[in-house]
Amino acid sequence: MTRPEGQVVTFYSYKGGTGRTMALANVAWILAANGKRVLAVDWDLESPGLARFFAPFIDRDALESTGGVIDLIREYEWATTTTQDKGDDRWHEQYARVHKYSFSLNWSNFPGDGTLDFLSAGQQNNDYAGALAGMNWDEFYERQGGGHFFDALRADMKRNYDYVLIDSRTGFSDVADICTIQLPDVLVTCFTLSEQGITGAAKVARLVEHRYGSRRIRVLPVPMRIDPAEKIKADTGRAVARQRFSGLPSGMSEAERDRYWARMQVPYQAYYAYEELLATFADQPGVNGSLLSAYEVLAREITRGEVESLPPMSGAVRDRVNARFTRTSTSVENEILLRHDPYDRVWAEWIGNLLASADVRVTDPWFADDETPRTARELIIVSEANATEEAVLAAPDRSPDQVPLVVYVADVRRLANVPAAHSVSVAGLEARTAATRILRLVGREGASADVELPTGPRFPGRDNSVFEVPGRNKRFTGREADLRELRTLLRSSPKVVLAGTGPVALQGMGGIGKSQLALEYAHRYRAAYDMVWWVDADQVPFIESAIGDLAPYLGVQASESNRENARLVLQALRHTDLRWLLIMDNADEVEGVLPYVPDGKGHVLITSRNLQWVERATTVQVDVFKRAESIQHLTERVPNMRPDQADKIASLLGDLPIAVTAAAAWLADTGHSVDSYLTEIARFGPGAVMEPNSNVSVEATWELSLNHLRTRNPAAYRVLQLCSVFAPEISADLVYSNKFAEALVPFHPQAKERLVRQQLVQQANRLALVRVDLRADNPSGGERSRGGLVLMHRLLQHAVRSRMTEEELDEARAQVHLVLAAFRPEGEVDDPVNWPKFRVIWPHLEPSKAALSRKVEVRALMIDRVRYLQLRGDLETGRRLGEEVVRTWKGMLAEETDERAREDLRRQLLHLQFNLANILAFLGQFKDSRALDEKVLAAQRELLGDDHPHTLMTAGGLARDLRGMGMYSEALRLDEITFNAWKRLFAEDHPRTLAALNNLASTQRLMGDFQEARKNDEMVLEGRRGTLTDSHPDTLASSAYVGIDMRDAGDYEQSIARLRAVHRDLLHTAGAEHLITLRTQTNLAVSLRAAGYAVEAGKLLEAAYELLTERFGPDNPETLTCRLSLSINLLTVDLHQRASRELTEVHRIYRRNLGPEHPLTLVCQVNLAMVARRAGDFVEARQLAGSSADALAAVLGDAHPYPLSGWMNQAICLAEQPDPPEGREAADRAALELLQRASRGLDRVLQPEHPNALRCRANLVLMRERMESGRRAEIETVADKLARRLGEHHPAVEALRQHRFQRRIIDPHPI
Repeated sequence: MTRPEGQVVTFYSYKGGTGRTMALANVAWILAANGKRVLAVDWDLESPGLARFFAPFIDRDALESTGGVIDLIREYEWATTTTQDKGDDRWHEQYARVHKYSFSLNWSNFPGDGTLDFLSAGQQNNDYAGALAGMNWDEFYERQGGGHFFDALRADMKRNYDYVLIDSRTGFSDVADICTIQLPDVLVTCFTLSEQGITGAAKVARLVEHRYGSRRIRVLPVPMRIDPAEKIKADTGRAVARQRFSGLPSGMSEAERDRYWARMQVPYQAYYAYEELLATFADQPGVNGSLLSAYEVLAREITRGEVESLPPMSGAVRDRVNARFTRTSTSVENEILLRHDPYDRVWAEWIGNLLASADVRVTDPWFADDETPRTARELIIVSEANATEEAVLAAPDRSPDQVPLVVYVADVRRLANVPAAHSVSVAGLEARTAATRILRLVGREGASADVELPTGPRFPGRDNSVFEVPGRNKRFTGREADLRELRTLLRSSPKVVLAGTGPVALQGMGGIGKSQLALEYAHRYRAAYDMVWWVDADQVPFIESAIGDLAPYLGVQASESNRENARLVLQALRHTDLRWLLIMDNADEVEGVLPYVPDGKGHVLITSRNLQWVERATTVQVDVFKRAESIQHLTERVPNMRPDQADKIASLLGDLPIAVTAAAAWLADTGHSVDSYLTEIARFGPGAVMEPNSNVSVEATWELSLNHLRTRNPAAYRVLQLCSVFAPEISADLVYSNKFAEALVPFHPQAKERLVRQQLVQQANRLALVRVDLRADNPSGGERSRGGLVLMHRLLQHAVRSRMTEEELDEARAQVHLVLAAFRPEGEVDDPVNWPKFRVIWPHLEPSKAALSRKVEVRALMIDRVRYLQLRGDLETGRRLGEEVVRTWKGMLAEETDERAREDLRRQLLHLQFNLANILAFLGQFKDSRALDEKVLAAQRELLGDDHPHTLMTAGGLARDLRGMGMYSEALRLDEITFNAWKRLFAEDHPRTLAALNNLASTQRLMGDFQEARKNDEMVLEGRRGTLTDSHPDTLASSAYVGIDMRDAGDYEQSIARLRAVHRDLLHTAGAEHLITLRTQTNLAVSLRAAGYAVEAGKLLEAAYELLTERFGPDNPETLTCRLSLSINLLTVDLHQRASRELTEVHRIYRRNLGPEHPLTLVCQVNLAMVARRAGDFVEARQLAGSSADALAAVLGDAHPYPLSGWMNQAICLAEQPDPPEGREAADRAALELLQRASRGLDRVLQPEHPNALRCRANLVLMRERMESGRRAEIETVADKLARRLGEHHPAVEALRQHRFQRRIIDPHPI
């Protein structure tokens, strides 16, 4: 009878520490115990560890002498390089035989044909690491037919076994892809319930399910390490996982899938954290919630129910096997001597601190001044960095008390001459479990120890919450003394932990390796920090956004305001308990960078050539390589180079790191001899290359590499030329874009292929001319997410540019400009959705001299940039840039002779000036913005015509200027004309039409036409909700204007509800410091006061005023509007003296900036009259109220609510003034006439039931009651009406019930 074909099952996990390997080992045993032929394969080539679970059944010598996966692969690889006759197309199958290296476990109790064979990762000797490192997977697949080999290997496995269980490497890699995509029939994806664990596993599952659906791989998601003590969290995590893995496992009904998820989970059992033992022996069968029962469920799913459980086993057998797994106790150690690789320094810090807190004396030779005690027991920290070396050093003939203790901090091969009783593994464990194991190892089990306190080192086994740093330089050499000094400085004082240190600055000349040293520190000590963040600080305007990108990781609600995000991040860093490292690279502008240097419990590391940092930071002077470091780098890069030859090159280059790196790369790539290199480099003269401070010396070291690249691969050299006119850090999306390819096609016809472009970049990378940092996309999203970078040193950029003629430079810049223009998103810069792509473009505009471009689409980016800075609230930067570009374009216009080009440039210059005028207006410089807008508008009408969109936009800007200057009637006429033009030329729901209608409504509101303003605002809101999202800044702004309209209509509670909701949304989307947020906050406070909630209003106004002053300055229109409302609020809560000071100062500024007849100046006088009234100065009060009301009537018309309110205030001052000079009766008659006039006007403008109209009518009735009694019933009627609008407990209603006059204070409207 023919056996059915076997199944290949891959056990995969995105992260380590899930228990994946243990699950595989137990399932394999269960299957074999049920008579199945099983092969367990350790394909985790980087960190093999599967054999440890089968240790009692494997002969250790056999394991160490037998090959495995990597040996099968390398033997086939070697065969592909031989010239012998291969026979036929199936020749490769002879190398794809697992039986060559697999062997059976020493266990004779499996029934029938049952067997459990094991295939290791490879022969674990000194050659293993070299064999693995030598694998070029791309070449193996593309040139050596690797895919056919693995297909044959898969077929061999399925032919000889019922089940092949493969332990795959974690993460994303070529090796993991082989295991998860090419080989399996079933993919068991193991994950913990952490967000990263679920997300990573689900991403791989989806990739397999959708992209490789034709393979029909059955995916089984398996939650691992479920702690039964945390049921609520576990249930929540499982629910999230079920959602992320929606539809998996496939091929099931929903009911079947529900049952799968209900029973499929592997619990966490602390008992198994101490040794690698099998639950098939350690657990009692038939116990629900045990690991064994969980593995039985998994085996049942893998076999589709064919295998149900582990067959019975006698207790004696079980106990005998368990004893073989169990480790014995150790002696008590009082003194420990640590030994570790420099890369494991963080583990040494944590273990040393742990042991010291348990009263163990710890000596660490890493500190040169530590005296080594003779009686100390050696404890070795073993990881991937030193496992091979330590395996050689471990002596087999030591006495038991001399055998070192070993702590394995990674899944590596155990040291052969160190007994299991003298070692522990803490890989993948949480801090407390790891500490327990280590303390037991030194005989201090149960000791009270600091596992991880805020005052101690961070547990290195815990992942960083964020690590946003360029990729590690794999060829980094030496600098151990510098790294030691740097780490010591950052940890040198108790202040490090309790309050943070000041910044540490790496200083030295260009090309000395400051950035590389900082980068190596970040990677080497990443485990010491919860967050590591890299900021490119060479262009100060972009630091703000780079710092602000940290917001989501600190729990800070990110907004559209870069400045606010940065401020909140710095504040959060100051107070967080997280350990953080902020690296500010190329921070040469000290004063520009300092405001973004945080304090707190973290560390700040700066790289800079600027010596001024010596006054602001602890500095580390970075010098050239030590000669030994130069020789090490050269000989590692060029293995056949003799040390004496390397010494000659290092001497010639003055040990300058960037020069040594370039020389090594050239020699390695070209294969030239050292003598030929020395001959070539000597052409530049020994003096040039011997002095590292000379730019000539640096460029000389690159000359050979650049010439070599230009000759051998002109297209790769063109890549370098183009990169030299970008900023030093270039998004890979730009370099690998189609537009970039067009510039390469003349040099390489296949450059349109993305892989070819990547190949060209790699050519430059191999010569150390650029560095490719292909970091994965940031899983947390945000603007900083990116697929990779191409990095080019600024000195090399200068060297490449210096080899180009001016014509070549202009051509390169022109091509780069087109790349940037092509990358521009299709939408407008006003839409925040487009900002991430714009941020990729911005850093390159200045280095590439985009402002000088002759291309319209390139110059448009400069206009976008100015507009963007305005939208983000960086007004001063926007103004400076706008003015600079205006000067540049005017100069270009004077030199341009082509009429069409002149017309295009002039059109863009005018539109840029319009945007500059916008910024001036936001800064409150309305006279300047008006003058500029009038000039631009006249020129646009002449050049473009009245109906051109640019002309209409400028007309709208001019109307805004007129509003700002108080010329409301003129603004209204212009707004009406502009809106009608937009409506005629574009659709009514076009964004620009809606913006024009919004402007018209603003002017109508200022003119006192509140009903029309509300109608138009509601139309704008409806239109924006239909074309934009509800959370778009323009939509929220329109909703806020409707909230103001509600207040103007006397609907205070509705206004509060609307403005509170908008304010909440703006805090979420735009941030607390954005102008529109602060404007909304101010208006919310005004509505709250109008409704009688003056105390809450005061808190909002104080906060808004502080932020506005900080962001925009004390004289900004928005700041003054808020300050005016704040002063009114102070008067409302009876702080009239402070109210008087504030109002007087606001009035002085308005009078100086806007003039004495400006409506805002006059509104201040209306309110100052009420301050004088409160102070009892009725002479001043009636004079101010009367003169301001008359002046407002002259400016706005006598039907406007402002003068009507002023006359009402004048009337009550007359009525309340003791002994008026004209006599009581005459004063009362005058007051009555003023109130009658005001009441008629307010009834007509606001409607009779409006609260302000009712207040005026109440004053009128009170005045009539004074002059002719019998009006009390009428007073009560008005009071009842007012109570229905405002509530019985509103201060105005209570005052009227007490027959007190009502004042009217005026808040200004937004311009």
